[in-house]
Amino acid sequence: MNQYPNNIEYLEKHHQIFIEQTPTAIAMLDTNMVYLAASKQWIRDFKLEKETIIGRSHYDIFPEIGNDWKAKHQKCLQGAIDICDEAPFYRSDGTIQWIYWDVRPWYLADGRIGGLLMHTGDITEQKEKELKEKKYNTILRDTSDIARIGTWEIDLLKEKVTWSNMVYEIHEAPLDYEPTIASGLTFFEDEDSRNSILLALKNAQEMGTPVNLTLFLTTLKGNKRWVKVVGKIERSNGVASKILGITEDITSSKNSEKLLNVAHAELEAIFNSNAVAVISTNAEGIINRFNKGAEKLLGYSAEELVGLKHPSVYLLEEELEEFRNDITRSFKGESFIDDPNYNYRNENINDTRQWTFRRKDGSLFSTLTSITAINSSEGVNDGFIAVVTDITKIKEVKNELRRKNELLNIAEEISSTGHWQWFPLEDKGEWSENIFNIVEYKGDPFPIDFATYLNIVHPEDKDIVNHHFEEAVAKKVFPKLTHRIITYSGKLKFIQLLANVLVNEQDEAIELLGTCQDVTESKMTEQSLINAKQELEGFTQKLKLQNQQLADFTHITSHNLRAPVANLNSLLEIYSYAENDEERTDIFNKFSSVIDHLSSTLNTLIEALKAKVGDANENIEKVYFKDVFKDTSQILSGAILKSNAVIDTDFSQLTHISYNKIYMESIFLNLIGNAIKYSAEDRAPHIEIKTEVKNEINIITFKDNGLGIDLKKHGSKLFGLNKVFHRHPDAKGVGLYLTKTQIEAMGGTISATSEVNVGTTFTVKFN
Repeated sequence: MNQYPNNIEYLEKHHQIFIEQTPTAIAMLDTNMVYLAASKQWIRDFKLEKETIIGRSHYDIFPEIGNDWKAKHQKCLQGAIDICDEAPFYRSDGTIQWIYWDVRPWYLADGRIGGLLMHTGDITEQKEKELKEKKYNTILRDTSDIARIGTWEIDLLKEKVTWSNMVYEIHEAPLDYEPTIASGLTFFEDEDSRNSILLALKNAQEMGTPVNLTLFLTTLKGNKRWVKVVGKIERSNGVASKILGITEDITSSKNSEKLLNVAHAELEAIFNSNAVAVISTNAEGIINRFNKGAEKLLGYSAEELVGLKHPSVYLLEEELEEFRNDITRSFKGESFIDDPNYNYRNENINDTRQWTFRRKDGSLFSTLTSITAINSSEGVNDGFIAVVTDITKIKEVKNELRRKNELLNIAEEISSTGHWQWFPLEDKGEWSENIFNIVEYKGDPFPIDFATYLNIVHPEDKDIVNHHFEEAVAKKVFPKLTHRIITYSGKLKFIQLLANVLVNEQDEAIELLGTCQDVTESKMTEQSLINAKQELEGFTQKLKLQNQQLADFTHITSHNLRAPVANLNSLLEIYSYAENDEERTDIFNKFSSVIDHLSSTLNTLIEALKAKVGDANENIEKVYFKDVFKDTSQILSGAILKSNAVIDTDFSQLTHISYNKIYMESIFLNLIGNAIKYSAEDRAPHIEIKTEVKNEINIITFKDNGLGIDLKKHGSKLFGLNKVFHRHPDAKGVGLYLTKTQIEAMGGTISATSEVNVGTTFTVKFN
């Protein structure tokens, strides 16, 4: 009986067995990417020996497969073929497997795609060798570039010379340059070099002697270079056929060697100098070098000390002990100071400090000494070298500078002055200690920049200060500057700055060096003097005005009193000549009339004089306008009723001010009384009184509908004494004069606008 009744099923089984036995890596999958068969090499290549893969999804076995590969598989299931020569396969365990593949569909008997056949090859080992070789070649090439080593070859049979790119670069020759033995010699200017090259090539060819030359060449661009040329012979059938070699650019090392020789010569010159003392010791601390400068400095000869004495012969024991403790503490800490087993001489010491040395004659002097450990090529401390400078004079100068600096500090403190520096290019500055005192900063001094300084400048002075410094940097001149600051404690101060501007070779301002003085006290004194001067000028002006007023009053008094007095004298003379009592009674009645007029005139003048020379500010109090108006209305009640006057008030914007109440009552009485007194005959008086505040100024207006005043004609004498503008029996020209005098005495002003037969408005502006 046939084991495979279906021939197709038999063929598929046969194909699976064939795939399993194939010596290459191949796998058969269905359309769902499920394994139907896989070769043993496939299993080995992908390390699936412990996995059961038949019947499992390809993506379950290889979860690291990404969407890009899955998309390619789907295209192959549509009939595409995917072939790749090499690609990295990143495994889930972090390793990289290099493979090539051929993925294509397999078909059923009826022509439908039954799945995919995957044929792969593991080329990881080959790829790693290739990458390793590439890396090695890259390193070799980079090393050659860094070391500037190039290769060359002389074909003796063909008489042809070949250079690598680096040799072309060393000779600064273009790549199309064709070198020959003869042209190669032209790079060497001296005949000895050319002869040595020809001899080396001859010996290499005839005797097999390696080429090993150090030469000085001139490139095609005229640059000088040192090169090391090494070569060896290559034979073919016993005959010298080629010379293979390398050329190394050793210019840098030659220059370094030259510089090293120069440095060595300079060190020798320093060591043999009389100006610098150089002393060295060996590992045991014995002096082994003692130069001429040391001999001159200490008074010992080298023969007295070298190989015989320790440096302790010229050092003070207390300073040496301090040095031991400091070095021990810096390397090992406090616990090792008393450790007898610790030897500080084994440390890599590099120390600079002041020492006191003792000369051979016993005299002492100050030095600045740098002590440095001398390390052998194995890194072992072989001793120390000390470079010694006599700083006796420097210390004397420093002490003198310190003394002068102390005096400067005292002077700065007494004069409330400090000094400062500012470097505008770096925006860095420094303040002396006394400037920190001036600005009342409590704490450690700190570096200053312009923003730090500007931060304490009074807000209203910041723009001035900023502009001043900008101008100083631009014009290289710093004029004197006085401005205000707010100290760190919040106090207002005045400071005065003076400075010089230093410039560099490019005419740039590189440093401002100056002083800062606290001038608050003098500034306050100056302000007090200014205030006193202004006050005195005010008093002078007031006295001048009062004197003028008194002169006016003298004139007015003499004018206004002359007539009644003269009239009284005439009456008195007539009275003495009267013949009967009837005449005397008539004359006496005239006396009464004249005296009443004189009394009225005197009272008017006295009131005006009081207003002018009195101190109106002595009786300042809070005055409410509605109260003043109420009192004035009562005083003028008869006139208001008789004239049928209507008075409207509006004190809503300004209800009260601080003022002399008597003056305010007089102002209301005069201005309201005049409005009634000079009302029009054809209409009842209508008076409007209103307060307001404009631009922070307190204002009150009195507006009426009376006769009005011709200001073009009478405006200049509107507020003059005894000036009248209407034919009214009670017009005396005193009311407006008194009102103006009282308002001005309080620092205010009064003005008027008027139109004849329309009305007048008086505007009072209070101080």
